[in-house]
Amino acid sequence: MLYAPHRMCTNPQCPLPRLLRHKDVPGRAVVFTRNNGVCEARSVHLYCYSCQTNYHPEYSVYRGVRSYYEGLPSVLQVAEHIYIERDVLELFLTLTVLSWTSATNAAQIYHEAFSRLEPGDRDNPRYRLRTEHVWDGFVLNALLKDAHDRHYVLRAPHVGNQKDRFTAAMRDRNEYMRRSGQPEFAHWCTKCHRRYDNDDGTTDFSDAIVIDGIDMGRPCCGVRHCTGELLSTQDHYCPQHWELHTLCAIEGCNAAIQPGRRVCTDSDHIAIEDWYKLHGKGMFTLAGRRMQRAKVARPSDATASSAAVDEIITVEVISDSDALDLQSSPMPCPSKPDTGNHVLKANFGRRRTHNEQLAIRPCGIILYRETFPGSETVTQTLDMVRKRHHIPGSMPCYIHYDSNCILYQHSRARGETLHEEVGLPVDVFHWKCKHKQTNDACAIHCNPYNYKELLADDGSWFFNSSVAEQTNVWFGGYHSIIREMGCVLYDFFLDEVIKEKNRVTREKLLVRGCLPGYREFRFA
Repeated sequence: MLYAPHRMCTNPQCPLPRLLRHKDVPGRAVVFTRNNGVCEARSVHLYCYSCQTNYHPEYSVYRGVRSYYEGLPSVLQVAEHIYIERDVLELFLTLTVLSWTSATNAAQIYHEAFSRLEPGDRDNPRYRLRTEHVWDGFVLNALLKDAHDRHYVLRAPHVGNQKDRFTAAMRDRNEYMRRSGQPEFAHWCTKCHRRYDNDDGTTDFSDAIVIDGIDMGRPCCGVRHCTGELLSTQDHYCPQHWELHTLCAIEGCNAAIQPGRRVCTDSDHIAIEDWYKLHGKGMFTLAGRRMQRAKVARPSDATASSAAVDEIITVEVISDSDALDLQSSPMPCPSKPDTGNHVLKANFGRRRTHNEQLAIRPCGIILYRETFPGSETVTQTLDMVRKRHHIPGSMPCYIHYDSNCILYQHSRARGETLHEEVGLPVDVFHWKCKHKQTNDACAIHCNPYNYKELLADDGSWFFNSSVAEQTNVWFGGYHSIIREMGCVLYDFFLDEVIKEKNRVTREKLLVRGCLPGYREFRFA
């Protein structure tokens, strides 16, 4: 039996709190448990006749709004008459963090390994955990844990579609993460903070973070750098730029499209679209970084016949200045014509955000992330660092970043003081192989050998400046899971898996004797 934890009305607006009554006959429900498999149950609803509040096993409903009870329930309702034990959802979260398990595969794993169904019940859809159940459980469990940690009451509309029920709550949580960073933002340990003695006998401390970007993203507005939210992940433009659907798909062309086409009446543009539809005759090159990852990333459904490959985003055509004749010249001449090459770019598919920028402690703790919509620039990186480290005392002593030489020059030219406040070394490998050591910014200001605090007593490097590349291997495993997410769920999901990954990393640091703790930041 699934009961509400209260016997008296707890609504503060109730004029006469009294003993709750049974509203209806207990309803049938299915509970997906960890140790006992799929179980039949009865769900009991209680009712207060004074204020008309309806009490469910996890939440109360008053005037169309759900208010979840304090604490973490043992079972969570993910659909009408469908409940999942929180232990099962925690198992799914662990699988997602450690082995990039998607919701579809998690549901399949439960059905094969934990359901304990009789042969005659295995094909019964009532006893089948579905992908949407796993996703709703993931979101609700994360929101309830966040409400428990931050001491607030989770509220959501009781009416409407289940897929939209927690969107506002997720958006609030995303905004909180953007403002404050991960819960481990104030983390310190002996692997990312160093105590050292100066020549004059005084003692100092130093710390570092590593910043790097990884090429993965979600569907976004087709206008470069636009941060507008799409109404649907299948849309090409946000509502602000919706009228661009009627313009030619060739970049730089503002002519109206023809009926049934994505391009205007220009013969070159028509030929480009025709070649785009053929997909196989080589007059275009693909923006292939995401394609390559999609071919090797873990599929979101391991039982599917094949994993979907990312759609073509940009087609780059090289032709002479004359119109393309597909009939007489099926393949272009490989030599460059006397008139020169004519380069055109077309955007027939959906644009995706450019990359995720991560800030990581050398011990592996991820402090925060930010989505760069159109490109990765030092301007955005500088602004990100300023916004995230606005609390006095939170700015690290050193920031490792592959483009620190450009960041240093940009900071000076912009009149910023970041280059004076922190050291900006680059990773040793990048400094030796990818930077001009004759350039002052690279040879002096970004040379890691010029910062003695980075060297350990034995001559090795104290901080692991390659931790970003190691973290990106883990983070990139989610490419096939997040590639079709909307912006709200995308941010919420990535923040949650990073939070859980940090918890696992912190436990490892504790076992290894690295003394993980938290710094105290105060406003002046």
